[in-house]
This record gives sequence, structure tokens and C-alpha cells, in this order.
Amino acid sequence: MANHVLNEPRYTLEGDDWGEFMPAEYAWHRGRREVILQVATTTQLVEILADYLQEEMLPLHAVNEILKGNNCGFRFKDNAQLVGEVDIRVAISPAAEIDDASVEDQHPNIRKLVERMDAARDQQDPSGVLHTSASIFETLAKDVVGSPTIQNQTLGGFFAKYRNVSQMSDPILDYILKIYQERNAHPLAGHGSTQEPTITMNEATALAEFTKAIVRIERQLQQAIVTPEQKQSLKKSAQASQPKAQNSTPGTSPT
Repeated sequence: MANHVLNEPRYTLEGDDWGEFMPAEYAWHRGRREVILQVATTTQLVEILADYLQEEMLPLHAVNEILKGNNCGFRFKDNAQLVGEVDIRVAISPAAEIDDASVEDQHPNIRKLVERMDAARDQQDPSGVLHTSASIFETLAKDVVGSPTIQNQTLGGFFAKYRNVSQMSDPILDYILKIYQERNAHPLAGHGSTQEPTITMNEATALAEFTKAIVRIERQLQQAIVTPEQKQSLKKSAQASQPKAQNSTPGTSPT
């Protein structure tokens, strides 16, 4: 089922003359299942888990408890009306039920800037929120790129490098660049001005939440990167553990 979702070739189990499977078969499949759950995208993982639950290969309550513990925004439910039937559906959790994830695991400078941004929002200072949001994005980009040669550059000076190493999609990266550019042009956000700021508190509130969400997304995607060396290692491990076909004479017990 999982291979079908991942668009990978199916593996056909073939027993010996006694209808039994070698221990290596069981070991390979257990290892393969662990790899599948690591390499699947979120959408693929949902589909795979739904298939497992539909076939009653996993307990529904245990899966939902794990999803809840990891602050996932979806759960599974059984809509079956009759005893003995199973009808697994995916339920998206209401926003109010999802805990507000923190940025405590981020770079110390990012945590300080987030505190400053929240303080600007509490003080009804939308230009301050815009200014600090752009600073957070610039700090995040420098942390992700990790090169000492860019530490004294502005975000615009090394954004192409950041785009190359970031795991986020282009629309999000374009949004980050747009906020940085607006910071430089907006009254009281990047430079002193006698003009009135045009950003509203509603816009600043949304920007503050978007900023924290983007920081968490980038960090999670960076942590999930599988390097070419790791991919090659996984491939070699899978090949080494895959059971080899064994020849046996009909009517005799396999050794």
C-alpha cells in the first residue's frame, strides 16, 4: 500500500515450499516500513496512515495520540455505522485546538527579535512589527546559509544564496523578500520619516503570526533534509537487507 502511494514498485512476497517466509523477509519489511514513514511527504503520510487504519493494521486511538502529541493539524476518525465495518476519514483539527508552537528552539537572536516584535504589536506599533519581522527573516536567512562572509551583508545582498539553500517554496521566499523591501521603503519601519505609516494593526498582527510560522517551517524543513550521502546510505542498507532468492528442491525442507 505504501509503495503504491509513493509510486514505487511493489514487492511480492514469495514463500518457500512450506508456505513460510525467511526471517530476513520480516526484517526487511520492518526496516522498509520505518524508511517509508521517514521519506513520505505529509500528504503521502496521511494517505499511508489512512490505508493502514482502514485495514486495521494500526490502532486508531494510538495514531491520533501520536498526532496530537506532535501538534499535527489533523486526526483520523472512523465513520462506520455498523459493527465490524471500518470507514476511516481524515478530520482537520480546528485552529483553536492546535497549540501555539513556540520558537524556543530557534537561534537566540531570533528569539530576542520575536520578543521585540510581540512587544511592538502589544504597543500598537505596526511599523515596529514590520521592521522587526524583516530583521527576523534576515537573521533566519543568515543562520540557514551559515557562511561567515554574509554576516555583515543585508538580506538583499545574499538573498539568491538563501533561495538556493532554503527548503521553502518560491511563493514564501518571495513573500520574505517583499517584507524586507517594504521595511526599507515604509515610513518609520526602515528609516526616519515625517509621513504617516500606512500599515494597519490588523496587517501587523497577521505579519507577526506569519513571521513566526515561516521561521518554524524553515527550521523543520532544514531538519528534515536528507543529504545525497544519507540517501545513498539508505539505499545501500535497503539493498543489503533485502532477502535473496533461495533455491529449494520441491518436497524437501529448506535449510
